[in-house]
This record gives sequence, structure tokens and C-alpha cells, in this order.
Amino acid sequence: MAAPRYKLSIVCPAFEEEEVLPRFHAELCAVLALLENEYDIEILYIDDGSRDGTLDFLRHLAASDARIRYLSFSRNFGQQAALTAGMEHARGDAVITLDSDLQHPPSLIPALVEQWRQGHDIVLTFREDDPRLSYFKRLSSRAFNAVMRWLSDTPVSSSASDYRLLSRQAVDALLRLPEKHRFLRGMVNWLGFRTTTVAFHPASRGAGATKYTVRGLLALAVDALLSFSKLPLRLSLFLGLLLVVLGGGFGVMMLGRSLGGAEIGGSQLVLIALFLIGGAILCGLGIVGEYVGRIYEQVKGRPLYLLKEISPESPSLTLPARSPHGDRDAA
Repeated sequence: MAAPRYKLSIVCPAFEEEEVLPRFHAELCAVLALLENEYDIEILYIDDGSRDGTLDFLRHLAASDARIRYLSFSRNFGQQAALTAGMEHARGDAVITLDSDLQHPPSLIPALVEQWRQGHDIVLTFREDDPRLSYFKRLSSRAFNAVMRWLSDTPVSSSASDYRLLSRQAVDALLRLPEKHRFLRGMVNWLGFRTTTVAFHPASRGAGATKYTVRGLLALAVDALLSFSKLPLRLSLFLGLLLVVLGGGFGVMMLGRSLGGAEIGGSQLVLIALFLIGGAILCGLGIVGEYVGRIYEQVKGRPLYLLKEISPESPSLTLPARSPHGDRDAA
């Protein structure tokens, strides 16, 4: 009896990557040619609301290669939404996600597949140290690691990437998590399936400029922190207790000085106390507000993304059966 022939889905988000997509696709196809004798292959591109020629290039690819499908968002919804959309529409027994800017080398795909065939449901990749990174980037990565280790029950290294392989079981489990603010690196770690890691050396972008701004990176870090830790909610309590202790100790000290005949400036004490207490209250409200804001966005139930176009030869994609993000008929 012949061994079962598995299907591999390659999910590639792209946002204004017109310059690099031809080179990326050529390298990807060269690698997949090594696997196509053993596996059925599908390549799923997700256009994240690009305003350049990205969508036109994807239309051309889909028309010339039956293995290729694409989704196009109505606007830019972000990389995490694009990755989620790709996994929702992927049909493979294993799903590999990687960026289309060539910083995730396609040559690593056979190693990921081999780890999957050895029984791992999740194959993560970790970036090796890159001497080209700026001092700010390295410092921020170390700070991110330290904060996540301290605060989170699901630690995530900043060296982890969105280049990974998930088995069908892991993909289906991941799509059951309905978070609006998605941090997939943490969500994948939370699943708990059998996991292994593969290291890679990040390459330079094939062309164009990075689409992740400092603001975008900070937003992703905040999502990671607030999605996988409740400790910030307790900081206001800790800070309040600290102020009570400090205030009590300061009061005892002032009482001792007054009994000794020292003159105390009452207005200065009141001003310091107001600043301390007011600052503690505002910090506590700000932390709670971040969580409440996320709850508000979650209960509105808006879809994670909207589609404006799909591969014309794949009409069944309009209603993904596994979608946990609400009705997308309007998409």
C-alpha cells in the first residue's frame, strides 16, 4: 500500500512588496521543487492592503500556476491578521508561514518539514544573532525578553519569528483562539503541542524597506504583554501598598522630628503627597484602561480582516468553515 501523500501549505503575507516578490517567489519555487515529488504543494499569498503593484503581481502568479492562490485585504490590517487569514484558508496537512521579503530564507523549509515528519506539531524558528542590528534593536530585544520572563506565564523570546510550521491539528487549535489583539508567537507557544526549534541566520531584505516602524513594534510588544500577563493589573495594588508603607513611615518620621522641636513645612508635605498619590491613581487607571479597551474591542465582534478579492478560480474561499472571527459574507 502506498504511503499517504501529504499536502503542504505555504502562507506568505505581503504588504507593498512589489520589488522583492519576483525574487522571493523564484527562490521559494526552487526550494519547493525539492519536495513536490513527495508532497502536494499550495502557495497562498495574502496581500495586506498594498497600494503598489503587489496585487497585480499576485494575479499574474495565480493565473500562471495552479498551485498559487491569493487573498487581498480591503485595507492594511497588519501582519498578524494576514497570517491568521492565511491559516484559515490553508488546506494543507502542514502549514508553513514566512515573510515574503527574503529575511525568512525559503531554503529552511525542508528542515521544518523533516521535523514535522519526525512527529512535531509545531516547528518554531529562532533568529541567530545578527551583527547588522542596531544597538537600539539589540537593547530593546533584551528588554523584551526580560519583561516577558518576569511578567508572563507564556514566555516568548524576541528571537522567535513568525516563520514556523504547524500541523493541521495545531492550526485548527490555534484558530479556536478568538483574540482580536493577536500575538501569534505567544498564542502558538500557549498551545502546548509537541514543539521543536530550528535556528536560522536572517538575511537582508531582497528589496524595499521594512514595513515595521518603531510604533508598530511597540504596539506588538504591548499586545504581547497584555495578552499573556495579568501582572500589570496588580501593579496599581502593589504601588498603592508601597505608598501606604512609605506614607506611614514618612508620617512617623515627621512626628518624631516635630516632637524634637523641628519645624516642618506642611505645604511641601501636602504637595509631595498629592503628586505621589495622584501619580499612583493615574498609573492604575491607565493600566486598567488598556485592558478595558481591549475588552471593548473584543466584544464589538468586528472581523479581524475583510477581503476585497480572492483567487477567481477558488470561489469556495469566501466562507472559510474554520473561521472563529465572525461572519465574513460582506467580504
